Amino acid sequence: MDVIVAAEQRQRAAEAILGELDLIGRWSAVGRPVVVGATSYGLMVAPDLDLEIFCDAEPTAEAGFAVLAACAAHPGTIRAAYSNHLDGADEGIYWKLGFRHQGEEWKVDMWALRHDHPGPLSSSLVEPMRAALTPESRRTILTIKQELAARPDRRCGSIHVYRAVLADGVATFDEFETWRADHDTESLTDWRP
Repeated sequence: MDVIVAAEQRQRAAEAILGELDLIGRWSAVGRPVVVGATSYGLMVAPDLDLEIFCDAEPTAEAGFAVLAACAAHPGTIRAAYSNHLDGADEGIYWKLGFRHQGEEWKVDMWALRHDHPGPLSSSLVEPMRAALTPESRRTILTIKQELAARPDRRCGSIHVYRAVLADGVATFDEFETWRADHDTESLTDWRP
């Protein structure tokens, strides 16, 4: 299947999951939810949905567990997890759902953060990515991400694929592998196009 068509199908599934779980509505009671990652700029390959939730005060486990409890009541939810990283480098609370949609298991990652989180933040990347993408760069990124998904031993964060293509002109998976050998793809980055 063409990578653009596959990404569009994945995008529609992500939007359906957002609606089925009412993630925007539920998290709005806790803070300001923002859809981030590949869903936010139409570069979906993996069944993975990401949100950042910006809270006026420090995020609390209690507020997030209320959201997770409501999501867990949905028959598609097959697992839920929580990790407190308020005292760590991420400075937030991480929530994860396993959700079955049309026979496929999705991972839903959600970070509750303070509204003044120092970053780096995925939400800071959304508008610059949307502005930088062209039909050609979108196809190149999706093709490289699809190659990475087929090779579990070669995975890395998608932001590094975006940076390689948009900042350094990488055009193929082999070029990406060469680029990757000379760049840090393990650390958090605040890169933006």
